[in-house]
Amino acid sequence: MPFGKGKNLITSLTDWETWAGPKSKDHWVPDRSAMEAARSWLHDGGKTFPPEVGHILEAHPDFGPALAWHGEPEAKLPFDSFAGEPSNIDVLVVAQDTFGSYVLAVEAKADEPFSATVADTLADAIERKLKNPRSGGLVRVEQLGAALLGPRQSGEPKIVDLRYQLLTAAAGALCEAERQRTDRAVLLIHEFVTRKTNDRKHRQNDIDLCQFLRRLSHGSVRTLGTQLAGPFLVASSPLLHKPIRLYVGKVTRNLRQ
Repeated sequence: MPFGKGKNLITSLTDWETWAGPKSKDHWVPDRSAMEAARSWLHDGGKTFPPEVGHILEAHPDFGPALAWHGEPEAKLPFDSFAGEPSNIDVLVVAQDTFGSYVLAVEAKADEPFSATVADTLADAIERKLKNPRSGGLVRVEQLGAALLGPRQSGEPKIVDLRYQLLTAAAGALCEAERQRTDRAVLLIHEFVTRKTNDRKHRQNDIDLCQFLRRLSHGSVRTLGTQLAGPFLVASSPLLHKPIRLYVGKVTRNLRQ
C-alpha cells in the first residue's frame, strides 16, 4: 500500500486517524480539512491520486501520470539546522512518472488561514531571542527569505506581509526533494469547500496565496487558476546545495454540492 506512517500501513480512515490524526479530536470531523484530506487520498484504497490532483499535475508539460508512489500523512520536513518545529506537511508524496521522481507536498485547507504573517512571526522571534540569545528564529526567517524570495523588486509584496506557513512549506518541499535526489518539488494547496467553511475565509486564503506567488515569481504570476504554476528557480542558498525546480498549485474539492 502506498500510505504509511513509520512501520504502520494506512489503508482506512481509522488507520489515518490512529497513526496520523490531528492532536485535537475536535479537528477530526467531516467537512474539515484533516478528515476530508484523508478521505480524498484514500478514495480508492490509495491506489491513485485524487482526481483533481492527478489532473493538475498531468496538465503541466513537466509531469505525467504517476507510475508509482508512496505517501506519508503529517510528514515533518526539516529545512534548516535550527531547533524548533520543521515544516509540517499534511500529505507528503514521493512519486515517479516518465520524467523521473518528484516530491509533492500537500497542504490541506478547509478555511483555516496559512498561519501567522511573517511580521507576527518575526515579532515572536524577537521576544524569544530576548529571553534566549541563542534562539535562531530571526536567522531562520532571514534564510527563508534569501533562499526563496531574494531581494524585493518594485511593486512586489513585502516579505513581512506574506504568510509564514507558505514559506516553510515551500522550503520543506524543496529540501525534501534534495534529500530524495530529485530536482522537482511541488507545493500543492488542497482546498475543501464544505458546509462548515466560510467563503470570506476562502477568499482571504486566495489573496494570501497570490501574494506569495507574486513575490516568489517576481511579478510574473499574479493569480493562480486551475493550472500548476512554475517552475520557479529559487536562489536556493543557504537552505539548498543546488537549484531545484519549484511548482505551486491549488486544487479545490467542493463538498457542498
